[in-house]
Parts: sequence; C-alpha cells; structure tokens
Amino acid sequence: MNNEPVRLHARPWRGEFFSARYFLVRALALTVFFLLAHLAGLREYTTFLTGTTGSPGIGLRLSAFYGMLYIALYIGCVVAAPILALAAVLLALWGKFRK
Repeated sequence: MNNEPVRLHARPWRGEFFSARYFLVRALALTVFFLLAHLAGLREYTTFLTGTTGSPGIGLRLSAFYGMLYIALYIGCVVAAPILALAAVLLALWGKFRK
C-alpha cells in the first residue's frame, strides 16, 4: 500500500513559469477580476478624474481608490490579457513544432 499522503491538486492555478498555462491563467484572472469590479459598480467611481465623487456617501479618496482600481483592471483586461493569451498560443505552437 502507498504510504504517501494523498495530495489534491495543490496548486491547480499555477503553471510552470513562462508556460502557456501560466499566461492563460493570468489572462483569465485579469478578465475575471475586471468583470467582478464592473459588476460591483466600480465604473461610476472613475469620475474622480473630473474631481467629483462617484457616490455622495463616500469621500474623494475612497472614490479615487475605487476608480484607480477599476481603471487598472480595465487596462489589464483590454491591453494585458489579450497579449498574455496571444503569448500562450504562440508558446503552445512553438512547443508543438519544436518537438
């Protein structure tokens, strides 16, 4: 009988560094986090760019924090995630043709 402890996928979201899976997981994570921020309504807090708050109940600092978070996730989703997905496809193709 095997005396080793049973390991459930210890780190299923991690791939080997600089692998196709690594890039796809990061692209997917950026997209999911952006969608969560969008569904949470953080888009209205980007009005801090004009010097107004997104909601009268919170201050300008918290509004700016939410707005910057939304903008960073938006840029990550629109700019970085497609680049990561393209890099994953190219690495996968490179691995197949290299063998």
